[in-house]
Amino acid sequence: MRVLYIHASRISYKTVEEAIENPPDPPGTGEYSNCLIVFTTIEEGDDDSVIWRASGDIVSHANRLSVNCILLYPYAHLSSSIAKPSDAYRLLRVLEEALRGVWSGVLARAPFGWYKSFDISCIGHPLSELSREFRREETVSYMGVSLEEALAKGILEEWLLSRNPWSKDLLDLSRRFDIDGLMGRTMLWELENKVIKELNLTRIVRVEKPKIVYGLWGLSNLARLCSESESSQTLLTWGYMGDSMAISNVNPASLLESINKRLVEDTVRVKLGVDGLNTGIPEGIALIYKARNGGGVPLIIEARVRGEERYCLGPIKSILLALLDSGLKDADTGVTPQIPPWTAPIQVAILPVTSREVEVASRIAKKLEGVGIRVKILAEGSLGSRIREAGMLWVPIVGVIGSREAESNTISVRMRKDPGRQEVMSIDDFIEEARRALAMQ
Repeated sequence: MRVLYIHASRISYKTVEEAIENPPDPPGTGEYSNCLIVFTTIEEGDDDSVIWRASGDIVSHANRLSVNCILLYPYAHLSSSIAKPSDAYRLLRVLEEALRGVWSGVLARAPFGWYKSFDISCIGHPLSELSREFRREETVSYMGVSLEEALAKGILEEWLLSRNPWSKDLLDLSRRFDIDGLMGRTMLWELENKVIKELNLTRIVRVEKPKIVYGLWGLSNLARLCSESESSQTLLTWGYMGDSMAISNVNPASLLESINKRLVEDTVRVKLGVDGLNTGIPEGIALIYKARNGGGVPLIIEARVRGEERYCLGPIKSILLALLDSGLKDADTGVTPQIPPWTAPIQVAILPVTSREVEVASRIAKKLEGVGIRVKILAEGSLGSRIREAGMLWVPIVGVIGSREAESNTISVRMRKDPGRQEVMSIDDFIEEARRALAMQ
């Protein structure tokens, strides 16, 4: 099955003439706004399991875009191996019904078996045009039944199906933090080093990149890596910083909780093995984080491999994204979002009120850098805009220097963990306070 996602500000269509003999749907027209258009091609060999995977991905993407409608649009031009019309129509109806069970917005379907004219206005942003392909070979089973039957019986929860659990807000935040750039590498480096140190990992082994790391299919891929690793105390890596998973004989749950207790609190335990999810592991447990937008993120796999207990933590990048996601959950409840201060790419921001205080700010920054603190001077724009900039980057400590502070060798300090509180302290006390606050816990 192949689909093409288009985020449209507006789409209208009307049927023109029959494309097959005796189309199962009557002719019709439609017009929608702020809609996710799902151009859909059903291929030979597709079955209901493919449809269930596709439905989870469609809803997840619609939620990321914050649209109010989904339009299924039969489109036989994305593949050269299309299914017979009768099979395609049946699976299209299955997809429609699957979406009705999980989507609370407007759901519509363009008529099947007709040539149609359409007028579409695509919203131009990075997520507005995406293609997806869904295949049967990724099907997993649960307690000996098919995945769709497990869902129908309530054995599994719908949100576990999502291929990508991250919301549009999380993706926007990831771009702000430059996850794939310098700031993101800093955060990933800190997390990976803590994992290596705390779990006493002694080897690094390069492995084949898993196809998917989220949801049930991601769990299957990661479980395979976990079970096939030749030894524990190893960091498996398949690419850039953070594309790695720890294999250890030490349970990493307490480590995960020390990074952020919500990473453990907001999880479900899924049983693996003979009487559980069939992932290729004889027996075990998976700890799956429930993302703010729905969707599962495997964080820990506990398995028995070749007679020994083995724990697999990661990927590290998934832990980082879950950290940011948990911060957004806090923001939803009115709590200031935070990440562990030692992971922050900018740990201290110094804001000189005017250009006259820049030299003083530079001297303080050098002292902070001398004790290993990542610091940045924000000197461009109004003071209010710079305070907002530091807030948007979740900087743990913000220091403001005006003429009074410069004269008295002090600094006005705001701690993100204690919003609303502002304290004036000496430069030496400030540096010592920053060292304590930013120490890796």
